[in-house]
Amino acid sequence: MKGLPKLFTCLVFCCYAGFAQQQQQKADSLRLIYEADTLKGVDKMQLLEDLAFNELNDAVLGLAYAEELISLAQEAKNNYYLYGGYLQKGHKLFTQNNLDKALPAYQEALEYAKKDNDKKLEATALMYQGFVYYDSGEPDRAVEHVEQSIGLFRDPEVRNQDGGAGALAAALINLGNIYLQENELGKAGENFEEAAEIYRSLNARTQLKYVLGNQGMIYAKLGDRTKAEANLTEAIRLLEEDENYAPIAEYQITLSEVYKESGDFNKAHSLADKGLENAERLGLKELISRASRVMADLDFQSENYKEAFEHQAMYMQYKDSMDVETVDMNRLVRAQAELEAVQANSKLEVQALQRKREQTALWAVGITALLLTIIAFGSYKRYRFVKNTNQIISEERDKSDNLLQNILPKQTAMELKKLGRVRAQRFEKVTVMFTDFKGFTSHAESMDPEKLVESIDYYFSHFDTIMDKHGLEKIKTVGDAYMCASGLPYPSEDHAHRI
Repeated sequence: MKGLPKLFTCLVFCCYAGFAQQQQQKADSLRLIYEADTLKGVDKMQLLEDLAFNELNDAVLGLAYAEELISLAQEAKNNYYLYGGYLQKGHKLFTQNNLDKALPAYQEALEYAKKDNDKKLEATALMYQGFVYYDSGEPDRAVEHVEQSIGLFRDPEVRNQDGGAGALAAALINLGNIYLQENELGKAGENFEEAAEIYRSLNARTQLKYVLGNQGMIYAKLGDRTKAEANLTEAIRLLEEDENYAPIAEYQITLSEVYKESGDFNKAHSLADKGLENAERLGLKELISRASRVMADLDFQSENYKEAFEHQAMYMQYKDSMDVETVDMNRLVRAQAELEAVQANSKLEVQALQRKREQTALWAVGITALLLTIIAFGSYKRYRFVKNTNQIISEERDKSDNLLQNILPKQTAMELKKLGRVRAQRFEKVTVMFTDFKGFTSHAESMDPEKLVESIDYYFSHFDTIMDKHGLEKIKTVGDAYMCASGLPYPSEDHAHRI
C-alpha cells in the first residue's frame, strides 16, 4: 500500500502563483483531518507524507510532519515510509539551505530504498544527494551521484515500467543543467538531445518544447547558427500556440543575438524588439537588460544614435539586476509538473485515505509522481543556485556602481565601467562654481562630529537636487566645500546662466 514519496514544490514563480496557492490549500484541508486524529497505521503515515509535501508556507511545520512520519514508520518497521519520511526531511532542510543536515537525510532515505531493493527509489535519493553536493560547491561529486541515478533509471527493470522512460529523460535534463551551469556545453547538449529523443518517442510535447529551446541556446553559445535557428524558431512556434511569453522572450532575444553575430541586422533588430516588448510586459529584468544591449548595438550600427543612447541607458539600468524570472526549460517543466501534481493531489479525499490502496494502480501513480518530482526538484535547485549566485553578484555590483556614482560624474562613471578607463576631454565653454559654508570652522569647533556631518549631508543632498534640476554636474565635495560645473559633459550655450 504505497504511493511514491512526493517532493514538495514550495517555490512558485509569479505566473504560477495560483498553483502554489492550491497546494497550500490542500495542506490546510489535510491539516483538519490530521487534527481530528482519526487515522492510524498506513493511512496516518500517508497523511503525514501528503502534509509534508503540500505545506509550503511553514517549512518548520513541514519538517515536523516529516519527523513524525519517521517516528511512526520506525515503530511500524515500514522501510517504505521511512524512506519517504527521510526524503521529505531532506527536502525541507534543503529549502532552508541547511545542506549539512539535508545530505544525511537523503543518505538515510537511500539506505531504506536499498533495504527494499527498490531501484527507482535509490535513483531518486541519489539524484537529490547530487543536488546537495552541487549547491555545496562540489560539482564533480554532484555529477557522480546524478550519473549513478541515471544508471539505475537506464536499468531495463526500471525503464520498461510505466513512466520509467520519462523518469530517465527528467534525470538527463537535470544532468544537462549541471553541465550547462559549468559551461560544459557539449556534455549539456548530449544530455538534452537524449532527453529530447525520449520525449519525442513518448509524444511528450510539453516537455519537448523547452528541451528544444535550451538546445537552441546551447547551439547559439557554440556558434552553430543553423541548429540554433532551427531549434529556437521551433520552440518559439510551439510556445506561441500556448501564449507562454516568458520563454518566448528569452528565445527571441537569444535568436536576435545569433542574427547579430552573423550580420543579419534586420532580423536581429526585429526579434530583439519583440523580445524586449515581451520582457517589459512581464517585468523580466535580466531579459530587458539583454535585449536593450542588443538593440543599443544594432542602433549604433545603423547610426541611430539617439535610440542607441536610450537603449544603452536601459541596459545599464537593468544590468546585473538578477531579481528575475529566469526562463529555462526545467523551470517551466517544473511548473507544469507542479500543476499535474496539484491535480493528482486534489483527487485524494478523506474516503480515499480510508480505503485500501490497490497495489497495481498505485504503482502507476507512483511512477508518474517520480517523474514529476525529479523535474520539479531539478528546476528548483537550478533556480536557487542562479538566484543566490546572482543576488550576491548584483549586491556587490550595486555597491561598486553606487560608489562610482558618488565620487565621479555620471558620464565619467559610465565610461569607466564600460571601458575600464576614462579618456581626457577638452571643454571650451564651461562655468565652474566653488562654495563653502560661512563660519564653518567656528561651527565645527562647537558641534558634535556626528551632528556636523549630518548637517553637511542634509545641505549637500539638497544641493544635489538643484544640480539635477538645472542640468549641472557635481564634481566633488571636500569638507564643507562643494564643487560643480555647467557645460559638461554635455556642452550648452547657457552654462553660466544655469550656474
